[in-house]
Amino acid sequence: MLDLFYAPAHYVMHLPRFYALVHKHHHRQHFPVRGYLDAGNEHPVEHLIGTSCTWIAVLSAVHTTGAHAATIFLFFNAHAALAMLNHSPYDVKFGLLGFSYSVRAHEMHHRKFTANYAQYFMLFDRLASTFIEYDDGAPPRGAKKMD
Repeated sequence: MLDLFYAPAHYVMHLPRFYALVHKHHHRQHFPVRGYLDAGNEHPVEHLIGTSCTWIAVLSAVHTTGAHAATIFLFFNAHAALAMLNHSPYDVKFGLLGFSYSVRAHEMHHRKFTANYAQYFMLFDRLASTFIEYDDGAPPRGAKKMD
């Protein structure tokens, strides 16, 4: 649910007018590895937008499902843990309820800037054709080295 709100807001932050003023600060790290130090390294306006997306998602879920306070507590802990992982050097990936998560997807966002706007599940990026697969930058197997 969070990425339903976050992915479009993140895309808007990449439009030239907003990127230069707000989101460029976060993208100074092309390969973030410091966990929360890189995840939380953002402009105050970006923090307000991200926090608003999170609360809209939480309130929508609570009003739709009647989620218990313990569920919300677990959500915020998972949200914080995944945000740190997204900005770490660890290659973590897993599947949950038909969705797949991988740190590599967010790494590609930091390396390419114009893809993978969602934070956790790339469903909306796939639908919007902004998803790109992980590329480690190594030449393909069997490729001959040019001298």
